[in-house]
Amino acid sequence: MGSRDPYYIVKDEVGETLRGVQAKFGKWQNMPRMSAEKKALQQELEEDCQSLEYMVAEIDKSIDAAERNPQRFNLSQAELSDRRKWVMSTRRQMSSMSSGLSAPASGGGGQATPTTASGRLAAAVQEENDRFIHSEGDRQQLMMQRQDEDLDHLSHHVLRIGELGKEMGQELHVQGQLLDELDQEVEGTSTRIAAAQKKVEYVLQKAGSKGQLAIIGFLILVLIILIFLVVS
Repeated sequence: MGSRDPYYIVKDEVGETLRGVQAKFGKWQNMPRMSAEKKALQQELEEDCQSLEYMVAEIDKSIDAAERNPQRFNLSQAELSDRRKWVMSTRRQMSSMSSGLSAPASGGGGQATPTTASGRLAAAVQEENDRFIHSEGDRQQLMMQRQDEDLDHLSHHVLRIGELGKEMGQELHVQGQLLDELDQEVEGTSTRIAAAQKKVEYVLQKAGSKGQLAIIGFLILVLIILIFLVVS
């Protein structure tokens, strides 16, 4: 996964564009609600968000293709998981800005400041509702981020367990081969011992009882000579 990978080129471009859009979004939030400059900037932000969504969607498609054939793209499951996590994180940031852009239209922010008591009360209620919606959205985003982190940790543990299982399987395979070789050696040794026993039995049968006594005497004599040589 070097710098030549097109994914990293597009990722850097998306990250740079996203930072610029976030800076303009912060500027947009601080502008007066009904100003023409704010409306023009909002339209520009919406176009930027659409462009970002297109680039992120293309990256998402490439990740889907790599997951279907990881050998072709030479990507590990950990790398694919990191890329998928980046796509989800980027889309959450884009969704947060899109929600902020649509909030003034749904909240009737272009109206003049109410002067009656009922109007001020309605405005206060609406403002409180907007604040609650934004806080709830932030809370949901934080929960989703924590869930993503937990899933990421879990995926790394699962991958590690899979690697350990593969290593154990290879070790068991090697041990099985060693046991097979040992069985073959034991079988060969048993065969040779059986052949030697048959030869001894054949020689003893051929020699007869007198020959057996002669062989025993000869072996005793050899044993005595060996003992004498060792002692002396």
